[in-house]
Parts: sequence; C-alpha cells; structure tokens
Amino acid sequence: MAKEHLVAFNVTPNTPPVRWLASLSDGRTVIQDDRKNAPAAWHRLREFLAANPGLRVTGLRLQGVKGKELTVLSHQRGYFFGFKGQAIVGGPQQHYVGIGYYDGNAVIINWLALPHFNHQFSEQRSKQRAGFMLIENPEDGG
Repeated sequence: MAKEHLVAFNVTPNTPPVRWLASLSDGRTVIQDDRKNAPAAWHRLREFLAANPGLRVTGLRLQGVKGKELTVLSHQRGYFFGFKGQAIVGGPQQHYVGIGYYDGNAVIINWLALPHFNHQFSEQRSKQRAGFMLIENPEDGG
C-alpha cells in the first residue's frame, strides 16, 4: 500500500474524543487523527485512497463521548464529513459535526451537536454542494 503514513489505523495521541472511523474495502479501518501542521485527516484519507486506486470506503461512523456512536449506510457511492456552526446574534453558539453518504443522487447528512450529540438534524445536498467534504468511491469498485 502506498502512503500509509498519511492515515492512522489505531487510536493515537492525536485522536480526538469525537472522531470518524472509515471502513475500507481491504477490511481495515482508518481512524481520524488530528495532526499538528498537517492537512485535515479527511483530506489525508482522500490522498491515501488516490494513491491506492483499488481501495474504497465501504462504511463510515462517528464516535462521540460516553460511547455515543452514529453509523451511516454502508457500501454507498461516497461519504461525507464536515463541521458547521450556528449562532444567534447576541445568543448562544452551537457547533455541529456532520457525517453522511452519497447514494448516487444526493448527499444525505446527519448533523450532531458537539460534543454530546444532544441535538441532531438532517440535510440533503447535491454532490457539487458537498464539495471537498465528499469522498466519492470509484463507480467500478466493489
């Protein structure tokens, strides 16, 4: 495998308490690790997949504090990961983490409030609007 140094297959000191885990077609799981002075783990996963054209993401889940976990549908055309914030002028701010999947028609995203997932909402986006937050699997992959 090429460029394995780009991703983590185990929990490391750089693994955040709320993290994504991407299942790969070779049976391994990549675990988010937030390295200093390095691109985001999601971008490094994209680079790793590009360097290993036979690999694809087959599943994605989000682990949170106190054992909370959300899994999206497996064996999809692509997977989404991102962050967003919401604020009311003069009021509270809330940060969300989103995971989702691309089924070939739309990107379906579940947004969860950080850090305890105590609020959740869903959103659909086009593939174009999902942009760099979407890792698309090759159509000919298994």
